[in-house]
Amino acid sequence: MKNILLPLSLLASITAAQAQSANGGGTRFGLKVGVVAATLAGDNKDFEGNVQNRFGFQAGVTTTTTLGVGGLFELHPELLYSQRGYQIEDVSKTTYHNIDLPLLARINAAGLVFEAGPQIGYLFARKTKFENSSMADVTTRGQLNKLQFGYIVGVGYQLESGPNVGIRYNGGITKLYDGDAALAGGNSIRNSVFQFQLGFAFPGSN
Repeated sequence: MKNILLPLSLLASITAAQAQSANGGGTRFGLKVGVVAATLAGDNKDFEGNVQNRFGFQAGVTTTTTLGVGGLFELHPELLYSQRGYQIEDVSKTTYHNIDLPLLARINAAGLVFEAGPQIGYLFARKTKFENSSMADVTTRGQLNKLQFGYIVGVGYQLESGPNVGIRYNGGITKLYDGDAALAGGNSIRNSVFQFQLGFAFPGSN
């Protein structure tokens, strides 16, 4: 439990600090939910078989702080629970459970939003379920890298009244397995995730 609570507390503190330190046109807090289409990337991503998308869930809290005059530039940290993973047809389904902190810079052109930035994530759980009922599910993280860095690029639309929608690509920078992973080609594999999101930004304060 400590391994989960410590990074969650750290990420929450960073998010709060980002919101408090920014100045300009005020900060809006919000909520976000979404569907993810996750798979693996890399030359050897099919080392276990034909890798396919694994659909999952995402949810969390957001802050948006307007910078400067005119409301064009924004700072947008989030704190999210996110699922990643992949599936191999007729063999297995793997889900990774993560706490993610995207730190995004955004351009808001009259509601049309373009965003990009880094993301730090913590892998706190993993489950691989096999189609063959005689094989036990795998729930250990093993040689998976628990601290994961990535990047996000996306586009969306934000209504002034609060509702918003967006689509993103989240690419992994950190390798999925550590350097000692005894897997054929497994050391070069990274996460690759498309995210489809709905949210609501509450009225802000100056």
